Parts: sequence; C-alpha cells; structure tokens
Amino acid sequence: MTQHDEPYGKSRRGSLAGRLMILVALVAAGIGLSPAAAHADTWRTATGSAWGQTQATASAAAQASARTALANLATQLGEVCTNVTSSATLVYVVPSGGGYQYSGTATGLCAPAPPPPSYTVSRTATARGEASTYSAAVQNGAAAARAAILAAGGDCTGYQTTAVNYVYVTPTGSWYIYDVTVSALCVQ
Repeated sequence: MTQHDEPYGKSRRGSLAGRLMILVALVAAGIGLSPAAAHADTWRTATGSAWGQTQATASAAAQASARTALANLATQLGEVCTNVTSSATLVYVVPSGGGYQYSGTATGLCAPAPPPPSYTVSRTATARGEASTYSAAVQNGAAAARAAILAAGGDCTGYQTTAVNYVYVTPTGSWYIYDVTVSALCVQ
C-alpha cells in the first residue's frame, strides 16, 4: 500500500474543488459563447466632426458625420442600429466669425442584421388583359397576374412573363384580349 503525505480526506476534497472549478469555468464559457449571447443587442457610439459657416449647419453636418460613422461601424460588424440619437458640441470658432467646427456623437442600439429573405416558393398566376393595343393588353394582363401572385401572400422577386395566349381581337383591331401567365419566386 502507498503512503500519502496528506490525510486521505484532504486530498479528495482538493480534487473535488478542482473539478467544480473546471465545471464552473466550462458553464461560464458556454454561456458567453451561446447564440443568445452572440446575438445580444449592444449600444454603440461613433463620432464625427464638421465645419460650417453657421453654427446650425456645422452642428447638423457633425451629427450627420457621426451617424454615418455609426452606420459604417454597424455594417462592418454585420449589424443594424436602431434608436439612434445624435448630438454635437462646439469645438472651435474661427476668430473672424467666418466658421464653426463641431464634434458630433451618435449612439444607437445595434444588433446582428436579420438574414435576407429566402425566395424559395415558385408561384404562377394567369390573368386576362384587355386594351386598345396588343402591348397594353399584355401589360395589363401581366400586372393583374403579378397582383394575383402577391395576393397569395409573401414577398416575391424575379417576375417573368411565361406565356401570352390569344383570346380575342375585334375585327376592326380596336380591342385586344390576351391571357398572360407570370411566374415569380416568393418567400413562404
């Protein structure tokens, strides 16, 4: 049997405390790296400056510069900022009174940008178009078909006229009727 320098109980307590510390560290790291923590809203601030011939124009330009800097920062981080506020502080007045320099600050609540819509649902609609010319009848039918696709719900893109079918033309050629089919990709 092996001899221990410390009593059996003390050594076991030390190892249990070490294991608990490792467990606590892993849990803390897991919370810090979780998707919820990664997508938390964050207040961000950016600054800018501008000159102007009047205090009002210099202040407005400095605030616009700060807002632009905040928007650029958010874009670099893949975020979008809301609740943006801005302010400006006078920095310098040209001794002759011919200009003013202001420093602007913009602050906003920034969060990851939402994912772009996924256009995966194919939709098709056919509608009748009537008009005094062929092209106007086709345009009217296509517009009605696009409206029918949107009425089904969702955001759509990539509209294409896929068919134009003759229905009727007056003998004098003064009125045209066509059925027009339009397709698009839509968000569910």
